[in-house]
Order: sequence, then structure tokens, then C-alpha cells
Amino acid sequence: MAAKALSADGSPDAERLAILLPQAVRFYLGESDSGQPGWRYPSFLEGRDGAGDGREVSLDEDLWQQLRAEAERQETSPEDLLQHAAFYYGAARDDGRLTERIAGELRREEETDRASG
Repeated sequence: MAAKALSADGSPDAERLAILLPQAVRFYLGESDSGQPGWRYPSFLEGRDGAGDGREVSLDEDLWQQLRAEAERQETSPEDLLQHAAFYYGAARDDGRLTERIAGELRREEETDRASG
């Protein structure tokens, strides 16, 4: 289900997941101070078996360590937090927050370019 949440069309292949999952984790970790509802791992899921569908995923070591540290802070497993990050990313995409964030980053880049040019 988490893999489907990452893909707008609901049918992610392994190659697409390899691109989207790191984006989802970076987005999730970047939102830590946002105060967005649903950011923290939901307490009603604590203690449930969040085992996935057996898909192998890989994150670069630095990103994995960041996710592990956040999972420790939230007292959950990195695997469960990884799934939560995928759902969080999908929800942000669906409600337009990803588009807003990208637009904001582009505006900042343009302002920086104008100031330095």
C-alpha cells in the first residue's frame, strides 16, 4: 500500500520506486518542523506488524541513518517510519503541498540568481 501511495497512478514499478522513495524520505524529514498534522508516526499503529510486501528498497547510507535516527526519536522501527514517509509523501502530493514546495524552491532560486547576477 505504501508503494502505491508513492505513485500517482497507483502502480509503481521497481525503477520508479527507487526514485520516489528517497524523495519521499527527504520530503518527510524536511517537514519535521512544519507542524503538519500526521507528520509523526501514528500512535494507533504502534506495536502493529508493519511488514511490507517483501520488496527490496535501498537508500543511500546517509539518508538511511537520518531515517533511523528519526525512527529512534519517535520510538518506532525505521521500516515502519519508511512506510509512513511514503504515505505522508503521497498525501502531500495529493493535497498540493508538493507543488507549493517546489514552486517556493524555484522562487528562492530565481531570487538568488537575480541577487547574484
